[in-house]
Amino acid sequence: MPIRTPRLLLRPKQPGDGAATVAAVSETWDDLHQWMQWAEKLDDNTIEQQEIRTRMVMAKFILREELNFVGIEIASGQPVIWCGFHDIDWKARQCDTGFWVRKSAQGRGFATESTNALLRYAFGALGLRRVGITHSGGNEASRRVVEKLGFAPEGVQRLASLLPGGRVADKHCYARLDLVGLPSLEVQWGVP
Repeated sequence: MPIRTPRLLLRPKQPGDGAATVAAVSETWDDLHQWMQWAEKLDDNTIEQQEIRTRMVMAKFILREELNFVGIEIASGQPVIWCGFHDIDWKARQCDTGFWVRKSAQGRGFATESTNALLRYAFGALGLRRVGITHSGGNEASRRVVEKLGFAPEGVQRLASLLPGGRVADKHCYARLDLVGLPSLEVQWGVP
C-alpha cells in the first residue's frame, strides 16, 4: 500500500477520515440514497459514526476480509472516491469490487481509473482469479464504468438489489478473469 495511478492515491481507510467522509456523503447524498443500501438515513452520517465504521473497516482489512480504500486526488489532495474489495474468498481466489464517487468529482473518470487500478492489484499483488462487480438496474453511470473496463456480463438477478427505503431493483452481474483487454494504465503499489 498505497496503490498509485497518474491521478490517484488509493490508500486504506484510517482514523481521522470521518470528517472528509461525512462531507463527501452529504454532498453526494441524493445519488447514494438512490443506489447504496447503506445510505438509508442522512442523520446517521456523523463524524463519530464514520470513525466507528472506519475502525470496523480497518479490522476487516487486517483480517483480510475486506479491503476498503479512499482515493485521494493527487493534484488537489482531496478524497474523491471510496472503493475496495469485498466478499473475498481466499481459497477460491475471488472477490467483488465496487465504488462511489463524491458529487464534485463525478464525470472525471475516477471510477474507471480506480477500478482499473484495483483490477491490476487484484490479479497482480493478490493473485486472484476472478473479480466480480454488480450494479442495480437503472444505474447507468456504474454500467458505463463496468463496460469501459471490459467486465463480462454473467446475468441478471431479478429484484436482488436492496436499495434504500425498501426498494428493490434487478442486480446486473459481471466479472473479469484476467487483465486481457483492460485499458492501459500506469499503476504502482507499495511505493509511498
